[in-house]
Amino acid sequence: MYRADTIVACATPLGRGAVSIVRVSGIDAFAVADAVARARATESPVPWKLHLSVVVDPNGRPIDDALVVRMPAPRTYTGEDVVEIQSHGSPVIVESIVHACIAAGARAAERGEFSRRAVLNGRMDLAQAEAVADLIDARATAGAWSAWNQLQGALSDRLSTIRSAIVDVLADVEANVDFTDEELPSENIPARVETIDRARADIDALLATFEVGRRQREGVRIVTLGPPNAGKSSLVNALLGEERMIVSDEPGTTRDSVHETVDVFGLALVLTDTAGLRETPSKAETAAVARSHSEAAAADLVLLVLDGSRAFTVDERDVLERVRSYRGLVAVSKDDLPIVWDDAADEAVASLGWPVVSTSSVTGSGCERLRELLREFASTAEAQLSEPVVLGRVRHRTGLEHTRGRLEAATELLRDERSSELAALELRGAVDALSGVTDPLGNEEVLDRVFAEFCIGK
Repeated sequence: MYRADTIVACATPLGRGAVSIVRVSGIDAFAVADAVARARATESPVPWKLHLSVVVDPNGRPIDDALVVRMPAPRTYTGEDVVEIQSHGSPVIVESIVHACIAAGARAAERGEFSRRAVLNGRMDLAQAEAVADLIDARATAGAWSAWNQLQGALSDRLSTIRSAIVDVLADVEANVDFTDEELPSENIPARVETIDRARADIDALLATFEVGRRQREGVRIVTLGPPNAGKSSLVNALLGEERMIVSDEPGTTRDSVHETVDVFGLALVLTDTAGLRETPSKAETAAVARSHSEAAAADLVLLVLDGSRAFTVDERDVLERVRSYRGLVAVSKDDLPIVWDDAADEAVASLGWPVVSTSSVTGSGCERLRELLREFASTAEAQLSEPVVLGRVRHRTGLEHTRGRLEAATELLRDERSSELAALELRGAVDALSGVTDPLGNEEVLDRVFAEFCIGK
């Protein structure tokens, strides 16, 4: 629920740095600034102008020299009066300034509260606010580019166009319901259906972008699988170019899944090293193996690592059967050692239909070829980076799927004018579902869930 008070938080990352910014927003923002900042010059503060000031604590003792700018509503990020205090980047100084602002009448902001106020005050819609969070959290160029487009309103504008078409049909149908003595001509029925079909096609086109959008936002998920001591961790370290994973000759060293991210073609590749696959009496290792399969099921690509320097046994064949339903690559590791596989082993691996690369984390042999194959896989999403509107959040996809379902029901009802009232109900439901993607302002639960993902200063 919107609270008409004044909030304060640090708007820059915590830690030491050259500059930190404390942001104050709300009806008493300027009064708070007057209480904590003493301008070095004698002139009165001018809006939108930086003033060199001394920031003081509640007892009037100096905290720091700072640049203070007052920004009057409504042309601010939140749509309210906003003050920004730019101080030296010391955590001690920032904490002291925040406490001084609280003593002067502000309260500590909650997660995402500045952006939430921006939405509630009409400065942006919810999809744009989510784009702010995505832009901050972007792991690679593609995710940042997609978030920036959404922040500019690309998705919101596309949804607004679809919504307008549905509303036009709804108005037409409701007119027919309200004025039954002056029924619209029957030739309007095909026109209504055609308009709704176009809206459904537009929604389908957006839904088709979800996987690309999800990869841009979260990264391409690549999970390593294989028996213990197959060289999974060593190979991931070789691909990353540094020692990030723990390597040991002891089987079962990797228990928890470890995630590392690299930027390829502007896309984030999230490499996940997992526990070795084997039957074991250890409950902890059994749980780790189960987690490995769970990671693989959610991955975009599986990198299966098999040790070519040891005999191909029933354990390796069991691993092959377990991964057959996934999409992946095979890395035959340790090719710096004598390879002991026979033709039967080669045929078993080839039966997966996956590309196979011989590699060595010691000599680096095959690693560049493996990187090329990963780049080729990533390029599937990279080729679509020119598409300015993509869905990257499950909330957006769910809203559009709900909209599409209501439109499908409405289409059947529209073909019979005796069902116009029922068709209008479905169309209203479609409009509400679509509007909920950008403007669920009456749903506190949705707002709470969205802004819980934000940092406090945003």
